[in-house]
Amino acid sequence: MDIVTWCENGYRNRFFKHFSHRNGIYVIDEQWDNLLILDACRYDTFKELNTIKGKLETRISRGSETTEFLLENFARHPTRENFADVVYIAGNPLVSSLVRDRFHKIYPVWDYGWDDQLGTVPPGNVANEALEARTKYPDKRMIVHFMQPHFPALTGRYENETGISGLRRIVKDDLDPVKIAQTSTLDVSVAALLKRGDLDRNNVLSAYQENLKMVLSYVAKLVEKLPGRTSITSDHGETFGERPEALYPFRVFGHPNRLHVKPLVIVPWFIIEGQSPPKVNRPKEDNANAYVYTDEEDAKIKDRLRKLGYD
Repeated sequence: MDIVTWCENGYRNRFFKHFSHRNGIYVIDEQWDNLLILDACRYDTFKELNTIKGKLETRISRGSETTEFLLENFARHPTRENFADVVYIAGNPLVSSLVRDRFHKIYPVWDYGWDDQLGTVPPGNVANEALEARTKYPDKRMIVHFMQPHFPALTGRYENETGISGLRRIVKDDLDPVKIAQTSTLDVSVAALLKRGDLDRNNVLSAYQENLKMVLSYVAKLVEKLPGRTSITSDHGETFGERPEALYPFRVFGHPNRLHVKPLVIVPWFIIEGQSPPKVNRPKEDNANAYVYTDEEDAKIKDRLRKLGYD
C-alpha cells in the first residue's frame, strides 16, 4: 500500500465518515411493482442520456458499491428478514452470493446468461428473463438488476481488463467475495487501469456513456411491456478520478466501498406508471412496517438534495 492510499484510508475511516451522506433509503419500502437497477449508474449521466418518458427524482443509496447496497437493503433491513413478495432477476453475481435466501426466487442470469467474449451479462439476456418472470409470477414484485453501465464496456474490452469474470468464478465456487476482496483484488477493473494512467479518461467516459445508452435501449423496450409502476434506479454511482467533494481532497476512481460521496450515493429514481397494475401479493407486514415520511422529514430530504446541488 502506497503512502497516498494509506493517508486516504485513514482520512476516510477516521474523519470523513462523520460528514458523509449516510442516510439512504431502503428500496423495498418505496412504492413500485417493478424495480430496474442499472449497476453503477450516475444520476447526472442518466439525466443527460435518458429518453424514456417518466418522472425523474433522486434518492440516496445505502451503499457506494454493490456489496454494501445489497447487505444494507436486504440483509440489514430494520423490520424484514425476507422478501417473499419479490422475484429478483440477477445480472450481478453478488445477489446470489450475499442475499440468496431472502427472495421468493432469484433468476441467476449472471450464470446462464453470461457472455465470455464480453466478460459480463448482456442486457438483452436480463430483459428477456424479466419478461418471463413477470408472466410466471404476476402476483410478485420484481427487481431486475442489469450489469450496465458498469464496466466492462459492451463496445469492447480494454487490454488487461478482466471484466467481472473473477467475481463470477468466486460466486460459482460458493466462496465469500467480501472476505476475498479484503485480501486480494477480484478483477483488474477499468477504474484500476484509469488510476494507474493506463487509460485515457475521455475514452473511458465515452465508453461508460455508450454502455448506459445501450442498456437504456433494452430498458425502454422492457418498460413498455411491464404492468404497474416501474422505477429505474441504481445501486450506486461511478467516479473517474475527480475530487467529489470539498471535504474529500483525494481523487476517486470507480466505486470504493463505504465512501458515501455525492457521485456514488446520489442515484436516479425514475418513475413510469404502467397501464394495468399487476396483482401484487404484498405481505401483511409491508403495511405495518413500511416507514411513512412526515411532511417535515420530506422537506428535510428535499432540502438536503438541494444543498447537494440537485433540483
